[in-house]
Amino acid sequence: MRVMGRVWWMLGLLAVLWAGGCRSARREGADGPPYDRPFPLGQVSDSFWEAQQTNAEGSDFVFYDHEFTDDTAELAPAAKDKLMQVALRLEHVPFPVIVEQSPDNRTPELDQQRRRTVVEQLARLGVEGAEARVVVAPALVRGITAIEGERAYYSTLYTGYGGYGGGYSGRRFGGYGGFYR
Repeated sequence: MRVMGRVWWMLGLLAVLWAGGCRSARREGADGPPYDRPFPLGQVSDSFWEAQQTNAEGSDFVFYDHEFTDDTAELAPAAKDKLMQVALRLEHVPFPVIVEQSPDNRTPELDQQRRRTVVEQLARLGVEGAEARVVVAPALVRGITAIEGERAYYSTLYTGYGGYGGGYSGRRFGGYGGFYR
């Protein structure tokens, strides 16, 4: 009788536990149903930041209009240093080398001369397949106007913490009594 009482007591306990939801917790895991669990930290935003980083790396291989001397195909001194860096990295990346197209494609002959200059210099540095990797195309990023550049300059120069340092921080007047556009 004692053994039968214990068996009934254990069966009753199991029935209570089963009815109380232990079965659903065992089936769906301790954290709840899989569709209701939060993502691991950074999983959602990592792909966005990786795409941003890849785009930034691609822009390292653009030779802009200001990196050539005046309206010629001659590379400026800083662009020659950049060309060395591009030559070292080119075999390890899938990006093309872009020579920035003139605004509104006004001077296609000059663009092609600049492309030939970059190809010749890369070939001189030992880059194989430079002819196929160098293209003339619009820059990856749109430039800014002089007014936008001035605004960006003053906003970083005069804006204090929380925008309370004067300067252009969303207001029309500010910063040492000056007027901003």
